Amino acid sequence: MNIISEEQLHSALARQLGLDIVRVKEEFSPEVKKILPRHICRKYNAIPLSTGEHNTLKIAMIDPSDSEAVSTIEKYTGKVLEPVLASHSDIESSITKLIPWSIRDLFNNRTSTRIAGLLATAALILVIVLVQQYYNDKTREEYGNITRTDTATSYENHELILKFADNGKASLLGHGAYSSGYYSITFDSLDLLKQFIERKKDDFSGKQLSWLQWAMAEQQQPR
Repeated sequence: MNIISEEQLHSALARQLGLDIVRVKEEFSPEVKKILPRHICRKYNAIPLSTGEHNTLKIAMIDPSDSEAVSTIEKYTGKVLEPVLASHSDIESSITKLIPWSIRDLFNNRTSTRIAGLLATAALILVIVLVQQYYNDKTREEYGNITRTDTATSYENHELILKFADNGKASLLGHGAYSSGYYSITFDSLDLLKQFIERKKDDFSGKQLSWLQWAMAEQQQPR
């Protein structure tokens, strides 16, 4: 089975169409570099070369017989095309080198789809971040701040601080909503702290009491 090279294929096509194969670099005129945006050049495998008399545009294509491509490009440019033949590799590399990127490339269908996909991904990430931030804020509002060190764990919320040391001692600091002063007491055990809070429960607001009970239960969870 013989494999036909790109050069052989275009030579056969040139004979069939009665056209010469051009080299884009040798035929290209800088004045036409903005006539067609990159995305159209790539879509139709074509690149403009030069303008001529009677509103004509010489354009290199891999298939000058592609009537759909010719018609579309004529409508876009408003010029009468004079198609010539060039290899796919020559056209592809020349588009990158000779045709500048433009804002029109940003809004073509293919690029717009990619941008829409990126925007959708960015929006999803933003939603996840905002939800996580909202959750963190609500958690902090309900449970306050928790600080862990090598020797103790502290819970702080509602003007109260509970500190649990690794040696089993527990401390209560802060102000009960209905108490006349401030607490600064250290207990030898968590049970003694619980007993104290039970005796003084009328000194605390409902939120404070619920939080104290939660913090003590949290401290008893296995780690």
